[in-house]
Amino acid sequence: MSDRINVGLVGARRGPSFVDGFRAIDGVDVTAICDINADFLASQAGRFEIPNSFVEYDEMLQSDVDLVVVASPMQFHVPQSVEALAAGKHVMSEVTAAISVEQCQELVAAVEKARPLGLKYMMSENFTYMRHNVLIKSMVEAGLFGDIYYAEGQYVHDIKDLHYNADGSPTWRSRWQVGVNGCSYGTHSLGPPLEWFDEQVDTVVCLGTGRHTAPQHEAEDSTTMLCKTTSGALIEIRVDMLSNRPHTMAYYALQGTKGCFEGARGLGDVPKVWLDRFGSGSTSRETIDTDPYEWRPLEDLENEFLPEMWRNPPPEAIAAGHGGTDYFIANDIIDAIRNNTDPRIDVYRALDFTMPGLMSQKSIALGGEPVKVPDFRSGFWD
Repeated sequence: MSDRINVGLVGARRGPSFVDGFRAIDGVDVTAICDINADFLASQAGRFEIPNSFVEYDEMLQSDVDLVVVASPMQFHVPQSVEALAAGKHVMSEVTAAISVEQCQELVAAVEKARPLGLKYMMSENFTYMRHNVLIKSMVEAGLFGDIYYAEGQYVHDIKDLHYNADGSPTWRSRWQVGVNGCSYGTHSLGPPLEWFDEQVDTVVCLGTGRHTAPQHEAEDSTTMLCKTTSGALIEIRVDMLSNRPHTMAYYALQGTKGCFEGARGLGDVPKVWLDRFGSGSTSRETIDTDPYEWRPLEDLENEFLPEMWRNPPPEAIAAGHGGTDYFIANDIIDAIRNNTDPRIDVYRALDFTMPGLMSQKSIALGGEPVKVPDFRSGFWD
């Protein structure tokens, strides 16, 4: 493969959000798009000026694309990733990485088989790239929170209108997001805290509220998953895609021995921190008011601790999808391909984010009993 990289998108609804990000990188272009809906495919190909469109996925894999962005419904993420790797293509997959333990096993086997060929797999968990979450990670690494031991993540997003088509037939979300019980769609909430802790989930416990709003679905209205990490820290995850209420799609909190963080909850609220004193990496005691138990806006820390890529993002990042995160994701996978390095969210990290949600299905079915979370670095699991 030459230094030039051609990108193909499968999934014409979500995939095009990456177009601006990829095209902003020298030597990279989006040359193909695939979707089973021919009319929508044609409209998206024209809108984003993508020269080649395919209704059949295997035909796109036979074209000159080097990297496939799997942005189709979540039940297809593993099958299409496996097919792409077998065809000699790099893969960037949307969340979640898989919908079952069996799919996880299949994915790991395919990635390991493709590894000697230099092929890369990355999961695009965009919430880990959000400005506030990147800043918190930097502050954790600087020691500002001391020893961290508790975090929260919430994905509260009323999407009942996406569970059925106009003719009343169920969509894929009806089956794979609210057609199963547990915190199955939890990577957006869990990914950032796991990045802060830089470890894995060892055990999960999951309980739900019961079915009140849309009892025809298998999912309970709101489910909470408690994650015990390998070091003994606790992460609380809430997923709710049914309750009648405003969205709180990206709320996070963090507690440490020297400080804490709470995200915004709407109605003028702002992300905020409290720190009892500076940790290593601070530069000026005047930067933060250290009076006991007084919140400060998180943005007060940006000049010192926000990485340069977010402090002065290029125009292409601002134009890219999901608040610019899609630009940074595109950069990461391209860097991994060109430098032959592991992507930030490789297959094992992708399963660190995905497997707790799958195990939450077992826990909630057992009335909230603790369930061990597999680590595929140690081999395959039953």
